[in-house]
Amino acid sequence: MPDDQPATATGTSTNQTRRAYDLLRVMIRSGDVVVDQKLVEDTLIRSLGITRTAIREALQQLSEEGMVSRQRRSGTRLNRAVLQLPIDDILPWKASTRFSVIRTDYRTVQTTPTVAAKLQTTEDYVGLVEHCFFDDAVAVGVRIAYFRRSYAQPPVWQSCPSLADAFEAVYGSPLAEIRSVVDAGACDPATARMLGIPTGSPVLVREQVLVDRRDIAQEYTFSYYPAGTVSFPMTTVKVAEETRAPLSALRA
Repeated sequence: MPDDQPATATGTSTNQTRRAYDLLRVMIRSGDVVVDQKLVEDTLIRSLGITRTAIREALQQLSEEGMVSRQRRSGTRLNRAVLQLPIDDILPWKASTRFSVIRTDYRTVQTTPTVAAKLQTTEDYVGLVEHCFFDDAVAVGVRIAYFRRSYAQPPVWQSCPSLADAFEAVYGSPLAEIRSVVDAGACDPATARMLGIPTGSPVLVREQVLVDRRDIAQEYTFSYYPAGTVSFPMTTVKVAEETRAPLSALRA
């Protein structure tokens, strides 16, 4: 088969399972399936157009991740939803009324070359504050922030409606820019204990530099989220006409 031709619709068993898993995750993430809702295999086969074997393998994978529970007589039900976090905020779009933030560490630490460069500071010591995020009493994230010691972090700030409001309340200047990088890694023992997951579990790591309107980098942060329970929704990017290469050039 030529390289530029798609594979057949049926595909291999592995491809079918991957497709089923991806589409089920989308259904859960988008809210098409709610917590405690039963996932009926026959319905999924008809709606997704995928074989029963692939559906079962995908559901088993979700079960191993703790996303669904499978019982022989009661079937498969959704245990928890995927928490959707804006890339430029730390509070979820659809948090439950029981979403809470607890400060778990607050101290002074020695500056490292990386922290000094990110904060553009020559100070030998910086402040460190750590928070743990809970949704329905379940830990869903841990955030560590480095900042200049001249600022004091309030013991409670989750009453602020957004990260921008909390930032301005602490640093006295509006938040102007967030430089973000999202990576994947294995969870360290200390963070794993806080999140209630095994050491080495996959986590999403969001590294951010928060800059105020005076162009001062005020915070350098790392946030850790269990990879199976949190997602960062896509944003729409429009490509200007002048940046598009002519189709004829791509075919040349």
